Amino acid sequence: MVAAAQTTHVAMDGLLSLRYFPQRAEFMIAESIPVLFPPPGETKAKIVIKKAGGGVALSKDMIIEPWPPHAAFGNLKAANGLMGFGPLAPGDYIFSVESQGKEISAYPFSIQKEASADPFEPGASFLRTGPWSKSMFLIGPINDTGQSIDVGMWLSTRELPGYAPKKQIPFTIHLLNGGKQIGLIEGVVTDPHWEYFRHEVRQGHGMGPVKWATLVNTPGSYALEMRCAGKVIRSYKFNVAAGGKISRIASNEIGYAGVDALPPQSLIKDTRVQEFWLAPIQ
Repeated sequence: MVAAAQTTHVAMDGLLSLRYFPQRAEFMIAESIPVLFPPPGETKAKIVIKKAGGGVALSKDMIIEPWPPHAAFGNLKAANGLMGFGPLAPGDYIFSVESQGKEISAYPFSIQKEASADPFEPGASFLRTGPWSKSMFLIGPINDTGQSIDVGMWLSTRELPGYAPKKQIPFTIHLLNGGKQIGLIEGVVTDPHWEYFRHEVRQGHGMGPVKWATLVNTPGSYALEMRCAGKVIRSYKFNVAAGGKISRIASNEIGYAGVDALPPQSLIKDTRVQEFWLAPIQ
């Protein structure tokens, strides 16, 4: 594991907040992207999309600026207010951020062209896939353990049983402790292209939220299962040790400095939160 005390980094979940237009394989920076441990003062940066086999496909000038309310966080913004970039051809790529002469964040992704099967809507979509397709993470408060447990993930109807264009598909997420259900999320996937889903874990249908305190004060073996049409689509395991320490995957450990890091803290809607990324077991 690569370790460093304070390394400038932009997490994959932050970069995925960029809007992607599947009709054109283009991106747009609709809002600033949180940066962990930004350099002092305003700093030049770049978004660079590289071909997996080598060579630059797209490059976008950016700036990193500090965010005074939180010294550990900054913002990655488009330079000169020009927010759109693209398009990309089908293929395999690396999405990266560079600053001060080095790569500080990166994740792989692929684009595949798919022709429309609907005669009333001719054309094609450029489907994007990447490591987020199996990602799930717990979102918790920094101090107030009376707040709820939230779950974050990306969803696409294409990964679920019964997929059809424009079809809504219901699913559930079950939080288990020692095999016993202690929490439930009920949701619906509406988009064949990856969309971000975040929701609080509730005690059951129509019941109140499960508090973060319940998790950190109850040591044991836990699991999260996403189910659809009677099948387990994704499943994850994690442990809570005495004292409330929750297990993390290597790239989510405090101090990990690789470009694939998933920082243990982030900003969501200007609120500082903890993020515990989970390794899929299915």
